[in-house]
Amino acid sequence: MSNEADVRPDDEIDLVDLARALIRRRWVIIGTFLVCTLGAAFYAFSQERVYAFTTSIELGEFGPQEYVASASGTKNTIEARILLSAKRAYLKERNLESMPFDVSVSSAQESSFVNLVTEAPLDQQETVAEFHDRVYKRLRDEHQSRLTILEDESDAKLKNLRESLKAEQRRMKVLEGLSVNSTEQAGNGETEAQALAGEDVRATLSSSDAALTLLLSQLQLNERISEREERINEIQSNLREEQTRRSWIKPTRAEDLAIASLSPVGTSRALILVLGALLGGMLGVFMAFFVEFAARVREAGTAS
Repeated sequence: MSNEADVRPDDEIDLVDLARALIRRRWVIIGTFLVCTLGAAFYAFSQERVYAFTTSIELGEFGPQEYVASASGTKNTIEARILLSAKRAYLKERNLESMPFDVSVSSAQESSFVNLVTEAPLDQQETVAEFHDRVYKRLRDEHQSRLTILEDESDAKLKNLRESLKAEQRRMKVLEGLSVNSTEQAGNGETEAQALAGEDVRATLSSSDAALTLLLSQLQLNERISEREERINEIQSNLREEQTRRSWIKPTRAEDLAIASLSPVGTSRALILVLGALLGGMLGVFMAFFVEFAARVREAGTAS
């Protein structure tokens, strides 16, 4: 029983002993902390500040909420084809082996904008803007060819609608003229019927048949006139709609190139300093225990 009591305290961690060891090795902790903190400070302030340069490209339109291409499709086109071609031309012109910066493409879902984003130092803004402009112009030219086709199709449709409207209006005038003539004939027929009514019953019956025929003809003319009016209204509605669509055609455009972010991007200097201080503190405690352990091992070896 007494042996077990003597052994148990040796297996427990003595917090007071640990505190004494940390106090004895405080200079190891302080030194390690200062080295890590100063190293983090040197790294943080030696890094060049990097900003995000953004170029927003608004997709071309050929009608309200009708775009020459979707934002996601445009993003894929830029990444798979236009960006690669632009990089090759850029490297060849400047005789470089690799790009000094990278370009990413982003687009929000159901949006009419595609963004070119580059992270680079502030002194490279002009170079980034030049490259963004190169990518934008290639996309704009590709979209413009599609818009030209849509413009030609819209112009042809407008021409056909105007010609159809003129033709329907000419037919309408003819029908209106026939209607006026039919009304006049019906009035003359009634006058003749009244004049002949007292002379001959047969003439009266004949005049009544003629009046009935004119009346039926008038009804048919009115029906055809109504149909023409509906057709004219329909053509005019289609014409206004197509004119609105045609006037809405806008090319793909970018107002500003490589707009710099208000503050640097990436890990901030303050965060690097905090992380360095935390790492220095933890590493300092570890080094203090390691030095204390090594010292005790030497003492045990010397005593033996």
